[in-house]
Amino acid sequence: MTQADIARIVEKGNVGEEKIVTWFMENGINFFQLKQSLETFAPLFSKGIKRPDFVVIIESIGLIAVDAKNCKMSGGCFTISEDEVQKAIAFEMVTRMAFWFAYLHETPEGATWYWISALNILGVGTRRINSTTNQDFFAINLSEFTAMREHGDIGKLLYTQRLRSCPK
Repeated sequence: MTQADIARIVEKGNVGEEKIVTWFMENGINFFQLKQSLETFAPLFSKGIKRPDFVVIIESIGLIAVDAKNCKMSGGCFTISEDEVQKAIAFEMVTRMAFWFAYLHETPEGATWYWISALNILGVGTRRINSTTNQDFFAINLSEFTAMREHGDIGKLLYTQRLRSCPK
């Protein structure tokens, strides 16, 4: 991967974070952002634990960790590296705070954020191998996500993202 590729990925990630901040603000969702430079990066996150982009405050529930994703859907699926999922789950184990991924999908009608819990990915994602990098990743069908367009949609997280082993 070239420096230009890395710069493009970082810029796309920054745009995704800016857009979710706008979405949080427009919908009255309380949050705080976890931005850190290399000089202030917490040692905890250098040991196989993923740092979320945000902590969202859901008044009736508590805190959840959120990582914003700004990547294209492919074949009706969003993808994520297995390593990233494992690091998110490690964050959950250490902090006892649920970790969610929020994928941005923009259409002419507007933006929709598709949310999925890190733990749920293990049950619903299909493991695949990237033929170029030989890295494991999960492909997750769009139907496994919770669509969020407005403030009231955040309540869906309580009942739509149950683990496969739990009856619905």
